[in-house]
Amino acid sequence: MTIASMLGRLRRSRRLSLTIFAVTLLALVVTAVWFISARSSLARAYDQLSNRNELLSQARMAQQEAQLKVDNANSARQLLDQLADLGMEPIGWGERLINLNQSQMSRVDSDALLGGIAPSPDRIFGADVFELSVTDPSEGLFHLPTTLSDRPPAPLSLTLRGSLLFRTATGPLASNAPAPPPQSTPGGAQQ
Repeated sequence: MTIASMLGRLRRSRRLSLTIFAVTLLALVVTAVWFISARSSLARAYDQLSNRNELLSQARMAQQEAQLKVDNANSARQLLDQLADLGMEPIGWGERLINLNQSQMSRVDSDALLGGIAPSPDRIFGADVFELSVTDPSEGLFHLPTTLSDRPPAPLSLTLRGSLLFRTATGPLASNAPAPPPQSTPGGAQQ
């Protein structure tokens, strides 16, 4: 073999090697670009999946809340039907909010106030807060001190917050209620 043929073969093999190297490098670059693109697509897919899962959980919570509202509405409708059967239509009742916060009252005034909110066929009281206490530690809540000197009994401290519902229209319960006792007038005649 001659040197010229060896150089020619070397050049061809060098070209062939460079061509194979270039094709391999190009394939490696294309694969790297595809891998990076696939990886970012995978990250986007996971992000979308988490967003969809969050939306799904929110939709499930909204569905549960809606079902709870439907159940509450059905329960309220049944309660209103029962109240209508008993003659206690909501339109026939008024509401007064009572809010006394640590008010000092005499025992007589406290008794009158508590008697005024006692349940009857024409009124219902729902207390949110109720507290009755003595202001003098020597006195009891249910018993007056046996030795009352010159001073009257100490006032009571009353905290009362709630709603007083009272009948504004007549109904079956109002007609079944016992008639109030006759009251006497100053002349002695009864009304």
